[in-house]
Amino acid sequence: MKRCLLLAVCLLLPLPVPASLDGLTFNTEEYPPFNFLDRQGEIDGMATRLLRAGLEQAGLSVTFRLLPWARAYTEARMRDNHCVYSTTRTEEREPHFTWIGPLVTNEWAAFALADSPLEADSLDDLMELRVGSFREDAVGQFVAQRGVAVVVAPTERENIGRLQAGLIDAWVTGSQTARLLAADAGIELRELFDFHRADLYLACHPSVSDSVVTRLQAALDRLLDDDRLEAFRRDALEAWERSP
Repeated sequence: MKRCLLLAVCLLLPLPVPASLDGLTFNTEEYPPFNFLDRQGEIDGMATRLLRAGLEQAGLSVTFRLLPWARAYTEARMRDNHCVYSTTRTEEREPHFTWIGPLVTNEWAAFALADSPLEADSLDDLMELRVGSFREDAVGQFVAQRGVAVVVAPTERENIGRLQAGLIDAWVTGSQTARLLAADAGIELRELFDFHRADLYLACHPSVSDSVVTRLQAALDRLLDDDRLEAFRRDALEAWERSP
């Protein structure tokens, strides 16, 4: 509950933050373990830690902001010197951004409440059901393109409440994210099936300079070559568990 209240305050009343020296803003959302608020209200997560380390190596300064996903995504698409992460790289999104990464890999799955009688082995089995996702989410868009009726929530976390209330029958999302959000809410889920894997990126407005893109990509490549990602994942999970 405390985590939800902290997140709501940060989304509704964003605190003023100093502009970065390089004029860059990185938007993100709550999507653990890749990005989330820690107990101090700071933006943390596996992808966030990788980006912070890469920025330090590249000698770059940015402003990090946590927003509802649809707003975070739209700002990065429409505003100069804005980027958004952790973003699935799709055919529809490809021409609108400059892409840096990949940062992490996301496994997509369908979930129901643990005590639900629902049985499903593939997306075809969800065709006659109410399936939850959230605005501008690549997972929900992927599923909808295959003929499944998707009910869109404002945020990913809201789908837990919708499952409990019987407003949706199943929830499609990242596997790690579903488990962490459900555990945080004290809800037990059951994975029905997994159906896709996708790399997640930093998606930047085309105005971001080639020099910045090149420097940050090179720094991230060096970090990933050093097998640092597992350490970032472990530290991010510990920070999530310590959060209120």
